[in-house]
Amino acid sequence: MRNFIYLLIFTQNEGIIGSSLVKKMKKLNVAVIGTGSWGKNHARVFTEMDNTTLAGLFDLDQKRANEMAKLYNTKLYSSIDEILKDENVHAITIASPTSTHAKIAMQAIENGKHVLIEKPMTSTVEEAEKIVDLEKSSNVVVSVGFIERFNPIVFRSRKIVEEEELGELVLISARRLGPYWPDRLKDVDVIRDVSIHDIDAFRYITDKEPKSVYARGGKLRHTYLDYAEILLDFGNGVTGFIESNYLTPHKLRKLNLTCEKGVVEADYISQDYLIEDEEWLRNKKLQWKEPLSAEMHAFAESCLGNAPPVITSIDGLKALKIAIASIKSIEAHQIVDLNF
Repeated sequence: MRNFIYLLIFTQNEGIIGSSLVKKMKKLNVAVIGTGSWGKNHARVFTEMDNTTLAGLFDLDQKRANEMAKLYNTKLYSSIDEILKDENVHAITIASPTSTHAKIAMQAIENGKHVLIEKPMTSTVEEAEKIVDLEKSSNVVVSVGFIERFNPIVFRSRKIVEEEELGELVLISARRLGPYWPDRLKDVDVIRDVSIHDIDAFRYITDKEPKSVYARGGKLRHTYLDYAEILLDFGNGVTGFIESNYLTPHKLRKLNLTCEKGVVEADYISQDYLIEDEEWLRNKKLQWKEPLSAEMHAFAESCLGNAPPVITSIDGLKALKIAIASIKSIEAHQIVDLNF
C-alpha cells in the first residue's frame, strides 16, 4: 500500500463527490481533445507546467493536430477511443465544439479519466445533470473551464465583497464585447459561450445564487443570439448586470463593483484594478498572472489528489442553468425565477 493514498474529493458546495484508492503521481498525463483556437492554448500550457505532461492530441482536423503534435513533440491520436483506452492517459481536456462535450465527457468518466470541460459544460441542462450524476458514482474529478475564476481581479473583487472593504455591495456588472472569431466552431449563442464567464464570476464574487433573471437580446449577424443584456437578482439589494456581444470591433472585458462606500473598475485583460472611495483614487496594478495556467495547475493538483477542485461539475451545471434561463427570458420577454 506504500504507493497509494486514500483520497476523498470534495466539491466547493456539495461535499464529498467520491472516494478512491488512487496511485500517488507527481505528474498528470493529459490529452487534449480539440486543437482549435482554445485547445491549442491547453496544449501549450500543459507543456509549460511542472505537474503535467502533454500525453497527446486529437482533432477531426488531423492535419492541424499533427502540426501541433510535432510542435510539442507529443503523440497524435487517431480517435477519441484510442485516447480513452490508453492507460498512460490520466486525464483529458475537452476543447471541441459544445455539442460534443456531453458524449466525450461521459465516455471519459466511464473509462476512469479525469475531465476538464471547456465552457459551456454542455449544450443542455439535462446533459450536464447526467455528467454530474455519473461523476458521483465514479472516482474521477470533473471540472469546467471558467478561466476568470483564476484572474487576479476576480480574487481581489471577492475579497472586497467578503470583507466589506467598501461597505455592502449594491451592483456587480460586466461588459464582455468583441468581434466574432471566424476560426472558432460555433454551435452556441453568445450567452452560453461568453456571458457564462461572468455568470460564474458573479456567483463566486458574491458567494450567492441569483433568485431570478431578466434578459434581452437578439441576432443581428449570426444564426444564434449575438448580443444580450442580462439582469440578475441576487437578493438583499444586490443586482448583477452582464452585457455581451459578438458585434463590436474591439475586444472589451470589464468588471465593475458599486458598493456602499466606493466603486471598483477592473479590466479582465490587463488586470488593472481601480478603487475609488471617499478619500482617494487608488490605481492598483495587480501582479499579472496567466489565468489559464493557474486554472490548469489547479485542475492537475485536484486530479493528483493534492487539493480539492476549485471549479466543480456542480459549478458548471449551475452556471449553465442561469444561462439557459437567460435565453428563456429573452424568448418569453419575462422574468424567469431560478431555484437552486
